[in-house]
Amino acid sequence: MRARAMFSAYLGWIMDGYDALLVTPIMPLLGELFFPGPFSLLGGLSTLVATLVGRPLGSVAMGYVGDRFGRRIGLLTTVLGYSLSALIIALLPIYATIGALAPLALLTFRFLQGIFLGGEWGPGTAMIMEWSRWRKEVTSAFVQSGYPIGVVIATIVNVLFLTYMGPISFNAYGWRIYMGTGAIVAVLAFIIRSRLIESPLWSKPKANPLTLLFRYSGAWLGLGVLFTGGLLTIYYSTYLIYSDFLKVIGEASIIPSVMLISTIAAVIAVLLAGPLALAINYRWLIIGTLIISLAYAPITLMIYPSFTNLVILAFIENFAMGLVPYVLIDKFDVQYRASGLGVSYNWGLLIGGWAPMIVGFISPMGLGMVIMMAVGVALTITGLLMLSRK
Repeated sequence: MRARAMFSAYLGWIMDGYDALLVTPIMPLLGELFFPGPFSLLGGLSTLVATLVGRPLGSVAMGYVGDRFGRRIGLLTTVLGYSLSALIIALLPIYATIGALAPLALLTFRFLQGIFLGGEWGPGTAMIMEWSRWRKEVTSAFVQSGYPIGVVIATIVNVLFLTYMGPISFNAYGWRIYMGTGAIVAVLAFIIRSRLIESPLWSKPKANPLTLLFRYSGAWLGLGVLFTGGLLTIYYSTYLIYSDFLKVIGEASIIPSVMLISTIAAVIAVLLAGPLALAINYRWLIIGTLIISLAYAPITLMIYPSFTNLVILAFIENFAMGLVPYVLIDKFDVQYRASGLGVSYNWGLLIGGWAPMIVGFISPMGLGMVIMMAVGVALTITGLLMLSRK
């Protein structure tokens, strides 16, 4: 039962990573199909923004459900809602068919997906951390590795679709099947979660968990948002590498291989973060790797953006992501833990989620990425130093 509980929650984080890289490579195509015209690229980016806007709301709603009615109920709701939204998006008519209703419908269902994805991390992380018998540092790294593994799977799926369908068939109808695959992981997670037993630490709170959260841990919540907001600014600063940056610098041919190998490097870094934090103070591990990644970024993104440098940068900057649950878990009592974790992470997206849009307006794009990474590193270190351990 312990393994089933941890794996079922872990699948949700795989689903989240899968969705992120499922959409990223085809944002330009979605822009052409649903937002034709001179601003089609921004239209494609808006599908990402719609999801990011929905996530904070989902973290509040599903965090409340996870605390009030149990982690299991919250996790069942998120995967059911996400899978239905994914299937509907796969069937949507495009702009050429229904005009302005097409982009409106796409953004609406991407927003709904954001709500359900935003509700995943809080209850899911609480479930895994509460069931696990491993050291918290190691469990934290395990939790976080689900996201890049989802990205790896999405990258492989993207390559397979483009290889075996070809660009003409993919652009005509293949993208619908491709987008619909997002429901597969969600359905699998729903089947496993339907047989779950509740977290051994959870009990129904006597008061509104959101009220308790802001009353007793409001300061921790604000610092958690600052910390995760900084990390997500770093992450999303380089979000356009795979969809636009490599095309701009004339290296579009290496996009699939860079996506795959960089993400595998990220998985390794995240998993290594837990054991390393047992030997090295977790603060110094996070601060050290972030400073190194920032120093390496100008070489990678401005001077010599090679395959090897991009992979190395992805490896270095992902150590910090592996320790996010460890940094936050003891700041929130079990009565409002799902809410506290979910809000800390997903409201951080309101800070970091705008990085791709800002980078898109800065020329050259590599300079924009470096600038936003510097902002993210500063925010992360500030939040981390103020989030002292109990």
